[in-house]
Amino acid sequence: MATFRLQLDKRIPLKDDKYNLSVRMVNGHDVMYLKIVPITESQYNMTFLRKSMDPNVVSFRNDCQKFLEKCEQTFLSIKPFDKKRFRELIYKEDVAEESQPLEKSFLLKTLITDFVEKNETIKLKTKDMYMSTINFMEDYKKGITLLDITPGLLLKVERFKLDKDIRPSTISAYFRHLRAVINYYMYEAKATPPSYKYPFGKGGYSIKRYQNLKEVMSQKEIQSIIDFKDFETKDQEYARDIWVMLYRCNGINFADLFRMKWTNIRGKFLIFTRMKTENTRKNNVREIVVPLNDKILGMIEKIGDKNSPYILGLLDPADTEEDFKNKKDWQQQKQNRNLKFLTEKLNLSVPLKLKTARDSYATSLKRNNIPTSIIGEMLGHANSMVTEHYLASMDLDKLEDINKNIL
Repeated sequence: MATFRLQLDKRIPLKDDKYNLSVRMVNGHDVMYLKIVPITESQYNMTFLRKSMDPNVVSFRNDCQKFLEKCEQTFLSIKPFDKKRFRELIYKEDVAEESQPLEKSFLLKTLITDFVEKNETIKLKTKDMYMSTINFMEDYKKGITLLDITPGLLLKVERFKLDKDIRPSTISAYFRHLRAVINYYMYEAKATPPSYKYPFGKGGYSIKRYQNLKEVMSQKEIQSIIDFKDFETKDQEYARDIWVMLYRCNGINFADLFRMKWTNIRGKFLIFTRMKTENTRKNNVREIVVPLNDKILGMIEKIGDKNSPYILGLLDPADTEEDFKNKKDWQQQKQNRNLKFLTEKLNLSVPLKLKTARDSYATSLKRNNIPTSIIGEMLGHANSMVTEHYLASMDLDKLEDINKNIL
């Protein structure tokens, strides 16, 4: 009895890393390959091994199954069996139309989800950013596919988002994530249709770089935060202390303090690697070195938990990456809520949040004429260009002083 199954026929490689998707028939010593459509191995895996539930992929998979069943039924109808007649009957109807759904199956939602699942080295926060790109694009067009993404469409999305008061830098960030996904499927997985034209780069859409004006507090405001004592709750004071710790420790991010261990204290220094750059830099990974002066030591004594391996004592050694993210996000939101009290009480020009500690630290150094190269080293920047970009926005108070010179 003959057997039939769908198979990626790798005997003859085709252009663009494709092979013929075929029905392989074995009838005794006879073996036949009945071609359906050329696809890549990545497309085959997505369709038949991982069994993507994307509606277009499901439709294509069903069409292939129907073709296989047609082969089985046609075989049974030919007695005695004749290979030439069998092939003629199989291809009597044009199966090319049946192959089209695969070329139209690249829903952006499916591609991004698949991309995130495959790339295990991507951190959870970055995964969330990739997944939010789905909503960002589908807000403009529901069910958007890879084939929809052209330079013209990207321009329309940009205008659409600007009209909704989305910041230009935010739009560019989402487009960079989109470009990374398309690059993966074009150049690594090689799973895009041959006719698909790359939408970015020369002759395509150019992702813009924006330099947002940094709103920073004055030195007087920073000092008022440090000196404040009239708290209504312990949580408000704790939130302020966390902000001051971030500010005094080279303007580190909350994630770095949150996972800081007592073992990071080495002699007279606090030494650590920024979480943000651990996986993004292959070379020139710098350790941040914070001199432990009396002010920082006093703050560590105040907020530290000696019964935990972590300075803040808010993590457990058994916590997973997901546990870390959930706990960190919850704590960050909690501290920012408590910092709102200080914003209102001190009538600050900029809302006080944990993330403002970094800008305040960098601006304090800049105002005191510390060289850009030193500021970059303290912040952990890869090179001076990054630092120059970071510091490029002038203080608003300085702008006011400049304009006092005009008549």
